[in-house]
Amino acid sequence: MAAAPSEQEIDAYVDGQLDTEGRFAVEDYLRQHPELAARVMGDLGTRSALQLLARDREPLPRELVAGFEDRSPNAAGARWWRWTPAAGLSASGIAAALLVIFQGPPAYVDDALTSHMVSGMRADMASQLEAPKFDAREIRRATKISVPKVPADWKVTDVQLFPTERGPALVMALKTGEGDHLSLFAKRGRESAPEQPDAVREGEHSVAYWRRGDMSYALVGDSGPAAIDARAETLARARS
Repeated sequence: MAAAPSEQEIDAYVDGQLDTEGRFAVEDYLRQHPELAARVMGDLGTRSALQLLARDREPLPRELVAGFEDRSPNAAGARWWRWTPAAGLSASGIAAALLVIFQGPPAYVDDALTSHMVSGMRADMASQLEAPKFDAREIRRATKISVPKVPADWKVTDVQLFPTERGPALVMALKTGEGDHLSLFAKRGRESAPEQPDAVREGEHSVAYWRRGDMSYALVGDSGPAAIDARAETLARARS
């Protein structure tokens, strides 16, 4: 009977890093162990899917996505597509990366998207006066919400408190130096967001979400996830 390959050898097999003799040894063992073979085939399929995603930046074929949704522990959240540079991932990182793609972001991101649409409606209504002036210290005293500094060439066009089921949030409507309209959503609460921004696409909008200590943030705009992610990185580095 062929000797059992190590996890490192299996990862190297999936990544195409073994020579012919090494591949034959792994395949010979897999032929005798169907359960392990099925797992390895799943890893190979996942790797191919991520390579397609990284190469084309286009949605994966519907039948391929459906197959992954069936295996996903959170298929209900599959409407979210996370922006991630998938090229160069090793086998050990493939499963985790795919899981992030199909898992939904924190619940407050839905509130951020809703508030972004409300901000757009306010901007289009003559009877709804925008309030671009605000006092960050007063906001912090009243709501415990910390507002990050925005780049010097960005303009704050409106600031409003936004009620959510998880407490009050602050929404800032912004216009970048390039003329893009964004909204920054900020709320008090240690949500399940990462410390570095992650960006996803939802319909016509992209949203990047992150946290700093007990504060949770989301940046929403119409640009692609990569562009929103880059702008969120700028805000995440800023200090109030």
